[in-house]
Amino acid sequence: MNTHLRGVEVFGTRIGDGTPRSRFAPANDAERNILEVLRAENAAYYRGDFEEMASYWLHGPAVRRIIAGSQGTHITFGWDKLSERFKEGMRQFPQDFVVEEWLRWENLQIQAVTDMAWVIYDQVAVQQSNDIQSTSFQHETKILHRVDGAWKLACVLVASPGIGRDDTPQIELNRNSKVVRVNSLARERLPDHPGLVVSGDRLRARNRDFDAVLQDEIGRVLDQLTTPLPPGFFRQRALDPVALGEDDFGRPLYCWVTVEEETLFVTFDDSQFLELRLDVAAEVYSLSPAQQSLAGLLADGNDLTDAANQLGVSVNTLRTQLRRMFEKTGTHTQAALISALLSVQRPA
Repeated sequence: MNTHLRGVEVFGTRIGDGTPRSRFAPANDAERNILEVLRAENAAYYRGDFEEMASYWLHGPAVRRIIAGSQGTHITFGWDKLSERFKEGMRQFPQDFVVEEWLRWENLQIQAVTDMAWVIYDQVAVQQSNDIQSTSFQHETKILHRVDGAWKLACVLVASPGIGRDDTPQIELNRNSKVVRVNSLARERLPDHPGLVVSGDRLRARNRDFDAVLQDEIGRVLDQLTTPLPPGFFRQRALDPVALGEDDFGRPLYCWVTVEEETLFVTFDDSQFLELRLDVAAEVYSLSPAQQSLAGLLADGNDLTDAANQLGVSVNTLRTQLRRMFEKTGTHTQAALISALLSVQRPA
């Protein structure tokens, strides 16, 4: 019998006793073999290689995959059912990532007793992408059995922390498209927001001419969320703004329908998504950094005088930049310009 337990930071600098290490050093052959299996299975998963990944699992009715998050706990029983979901997920959303470049394991602990082992660790994303099927942080527990001398996964438990953002107005909808949570910024701004309103328990466009487009986008995302895929397999397309009309000053209004941890959110006044979209527009329309900065301020609702004060330049300088952006985008008004910049698509 061999029992071993210690805190470890993988790809970090220290192990549980404080000794500096550049990488985790297994204490014995059992730990070494267990870690090799886990790393190989993880690498195959993010490479999209089902056959390789499946070779590290037990294939029987006792297999379990348990996901715990804000939407409750989801359990898949048996390898037959789990393998079907993995195959369908890999078919719909193929991946090809070198996992070491994207994710690291921290606080790893191993306990091995004869032919059974328990491993726990925190998985942390070192960079982000809409294409990789992983959250920024999750805690994992894995149980392995040794069969004919080979360690095989029998149970995986994944716990994700709370979700949602506090740095932008955000509204959470459930699978029936009903509003279930409104964060503090959204609660402050919604009563006077010219583009969105909560009516009953539904989120609507205040200008009903644009409400059908908003409801269609919410429905499209919800349809994808209800597909029978393993949690974490939903991949959202590049974020496009949903038009909500214009305010009293002729400035375009928009929101974003987004997904985090299989949960649907609608955000507005979102500087992060705005910056991402303007990055695409700058590439497509060859905007200069100064022009992109001006576009961001205009999209945030600033007029040329406010933008000039914030950028430390003259209004005449900004008028020249604005005229050049009109020429590049084929638009003639600020509202049309912002709409064009936010709706542009990067060439395939």
